[in-house]
Amino acid sequence: MSKTMDSHISHLICDCDGVLLDSESIALAVLHRELTPYLPPSMLQAGPALHSAIAERLGMMTNLLLDEVDSEFKLGLGAADYDAINLAVGRACSEEVNPVPGVREALAAIALPKAVASNSSLDRIHAGLRRCDLLELFDGHIHSGHQLGSPKPAPDVYLAAAAGFGVAPRQCIAIDDSITGVRSAVAAGIRVIGFTGVAHDRQRAGARLLAAGAERIFDDMRQLTELLSKQTA
Repeated sequence: MSKTMDSHISHLICDCDGVLLDSESIALAVLHRELTPYLPPSMLQAGPALHSAIAERLGMMTNLLLDEVDSEFKLGLGAADYDAINLAVGRACSEEVNPVPGVREALAAIALPKAVASNSSLDRIHAGLRRCDLLELFDGHIHSGHQLGSPKPAPDVYLAAAAGFGVAPRQCIAIDDSITGVRSAVAAGIRVIGFTGVAHDRQRAGARLLAAGAERIFDDMRQLTELLSKQTA
């Protein structure tokens, strides 16, 4: 399930939620809880479908996710609802999040310069990384598609991460856990490995990441050093 990786890689770019922070399940639970009361009477039995629709869109900027789910389920969300839901998700993901198992040890063992490229806001990224004792590993190289105004799947945030290093995208490799993120990295000309370690359905998630353009997938952060070792020789 992989393609040959034969060009030299000198820099590592990581997505945040679902790669560094085990926050996807938190975001999913909060979004489902917050959106269920908006289901119209004719769709009160659509709770499981709503849950699946949210899960499939994790990795998108929250407002874009809300746009699509609102349209699909006719929730009738207003501006104040968007603000309240964003606040609830951001607070939970900042205050309750834990690191992905093994990620700190894996990153500490990798000598490549490291950056973060995420659709979350800078405040949320910093808060989550600080809580999980990961912030110092990235030496200020933290980039937000939310701040850029062109979130994933647009390539801008990955291009910004490469530019922040002063290197060409082809010198970087990305780790991402979402279809949105994989497409963003591919569009930027950055090779990407898909991570499924905190996915709800690892097999399905892996197949979808490969279809989106990931070169290979893995589900245990203890595998990351070995996956990257051939690129740093």
